[in-house]
Amino acid sequence: MEDPASANDIEVREVTLPGVGKKYVMGLRAGGTLAVVVRPDGERQLHHFLAHGDRPRDVVRVDADEAQQLANLLGRPQVQAPDAEDLELLLGALEIDWVTLGDGSPLAGRALGASQMRQRTGASVIAVLRSGRALANPDVATVFEVGDTLLLIGSPAQTDAARALIAG
Repeated sequence: MEDPASANDIEVREVTLPGVGKKYVMGLRAGGTLAVVVRPDGERQLHHFLAHGDRPRDVVRVDADEAQQLANLLGRPQVQAPDAEDLELLLGALEIDWVTLGDGSPLAGRALGASQMRQRTGASVIAVLRSGRALANPDVATVFEVGDTLLLIGSPAQTDAARALIAG
């Protein structure tokens, strides 16, 4: 059996079980092993063994269709996650800030669009917390109320300018 995981130094052992099917055993980096038994009728059994255990901790049985769907879910991602260093560089330039509208805020009673927050400061309002509810991606018609908490995103200079605008 060609092992596509061998490039990652993950060994998979294959064993023929007469009258039962085939068993594939893989050691887990976190400890223990995972064994997959493939029966001729298409049923798969997933056995999770703890380190130094001779009895499975968990057994999951899936039929052929469920096994295919599980394989699709566990398969190679079509969209690769961004490299952690690249993401850190991108996000390092951004700041997320929570600002509550006080009684004296000139934005209270005004719509997001009318406030021209983004045009004036460069910061974006990506959510409004109001009465225990979150309004994600508020549209330009969202009217700010005293006590609203705005979730801002932008550079540190942009979020500072938005804080000043909110404070009045």
